[in-house]
Amino acid sequence: MSDQDQLAQAHFVVVGAGGLGCPALLGLSAAGAQRLTIIDSDRVEASNLQRQVLYAMADVGRPKADAAAWNLRRRTPSLQVCPQVRSVSPQQADAFVAELPAESIVLECTDAPPLKFALNDAGLRHGTPVIIGAALGLHGQCIAVRDGHACYRCIYESPPAAEDLPTCASAGVLGVAVGLAGFLMANLAVALAHGEPSPETTGTLTAFDVSRGSVQSLRPTSRPACPACAAARPTRFPPLQASA
Repeated sequence: MSDQDQLAQAHFVVVGAGGLGCPALLGLSAAGAQRLTIIDSDRVEASNLQRQVLYAMADVGRPKADAAAWNLRRRTPSLQVCPQVRSVSPQQADAFVAELPAESIVLECTDAPPLKFALNDAGLRHGTPVIIGAALGLHGQCIAVRDGHACYRCIYESPPAAEDLPTCASAGVLGVAVGLAGFLMANLAVALAHGEPSPETTGTLTAFDVSRGSVQSLRPTSRPACPACAAARPTRFPPLQASA
């Protein structure tokens, strides 16, 4: 199967259509993705338009999933987009991933750390690649998770306590930070769809600081006691390619 065939076959599931999800969706569409599912229960707000770049004032009040799908189809009429106006809770993550088609790649684009850990664990358990991203203030990060490489839980172990979590409202977030993180997530997802699980694309945490123009890459080994890695199944799509 050619790289383009694999990209056409891949089903990209974007959970969260806000500051991270908007550039991730644009990046996937620009790269030639043909099948997208968008999941978000919120509505477009005028105060978020500066960093949620898929929307305009005309979209204010509409469900984000519907508005994102409409704007993507307007750019690429042949795109297959399925908007779902709903949320996924950490408790629902395992069942959610278990029901996805085998050719799915999940992009976790919410601002909810517990869901990031839950989708990390569920993705490994069911053999579904997951891209996890985050951005706050002037900083952002992302990682691609699949079997055989360090995962999100290998690095952070568990979600922080709710009272210790900064929010966008309290800490602020720069549009360029979420934009860069979202596009990096799309790049990682496309690389996985092409069957390229190299150390540069999988199991590497890429962190950046836009105020300094700095980028760091952390390439940890899998943590021996990581319960998520211990329960991992081989990735269903695409399967690992043998080295030449």
